[in-house]
Amino acid sequence: MVLVGLFFSYCFTKIVDVSMPPTAVSGSTIDIKLTIQGQAQFGNTDIHSNNIICAVLLPKGFKGAENISGTYTSDIGNGNMVVLPASAQALTTGLTWQTYMFNKFGLAGNLINDMEWVILQTDKKLGYKSPDTYNGTISLKLKVGADGNPTLYKPSFVICNTEDGLKEDPNFGVTQPYGVTAQYYNQYKTSVCFEVTGGTGDLVDFCNPQLTSVDPPKSLDNDFVTLTYDNTVTPTALNNATAVYLCATANLKDGTTKTVCEQTDRTRLTQTTANSGVYKITIWPRNLFGITETQSIVSLSYFITDQTGATKVGYGNSAVTPFSYKFICN
Repeated sequence: MVLVGLFFSYCFTKIVDVSMPPTAVSGSTIDIKLTIQGQAQFGNTDIHSNNIICAVLLPKGFKGAENISGTYTSDIGNGNMVVLPASAQALTTGLTWQTYMFNKFGLAGNLINDMEWVILQTDKKLGYKSPDTYNGTISLKLKVGADGNPTLYKPSFVICNTEDGLKEDPNFGVTQPYGVTAQYYNQYKTSVCFEVTGGTGDLVDFCNPQLTSVDPPKSLDNDFVTLTYDNTVTPTALNNATAVYLCATANLKDGTTKTVCEQTDRTRLTQTTANSGVYKITIWPRNLFGITETQSIVSLSYFITDQTGATKVGYGNSAVTPFSYKFICN
């Protein structure tokens, strides 16, 4: 799968190409190659020197800071990419690099807020002078699926430098050779989903709109969780329902189950705004199912029903297959 690339420069930085496989098995290590190019256009021959920042958007379940490493080669120096700690701050911003990236680029087209920007930096400053053009490569190794979940997500990469960060160039226009997004920084985001197969958990799909979602995406049975049902994703049997309810079964560690399937206030989902078609309910699983101190819930199987309980919607818009959610916190 061809994605994007970029380069070491402090004024106009361009992502030329990024290549990585389209899929990988959970727990395996993949190679990602970022080809980069840049040019300093300060109108003088001063030497400019800075560390290069490479930010990679990853699902939190990948534990990226622990499972990514890299090297770089270029016309102006070679070396290693160093993973910065979560506390590392971007110059003059008062923000950590992770927060700085998230505020600017968010989830880059992904749909579940369980992702993070992992920040790598060249191990030394790289110097060049105007108006030279430079070329380079960042080679990353990433172990995918540390949480054991099959995953679909949209990769994204950002390149910048420690001095200029993500600031805009007020004089930059469409006539510049690198295009309107190639300034002091450059981002690449793709509409192509990278797939992690295998693993023992539930599929975590950051790419495709889901009829239901659970927040937080990872929790224990003693946490409050909010379940969202979006009836606008596709036509369903509940399109004309005046109210919708949760019909759920708790699968316990001891192999038994407990079911709550009633159309009452404690199972009713509340519409977020009038006629929005999006409904939410917050539950405390142990309380909802009456779990004792010696019991624990491994997973939930659930449907969304109408006020009669006879019409229901499950996984894949099916009336037969329930939605599922496993309790896991890592």
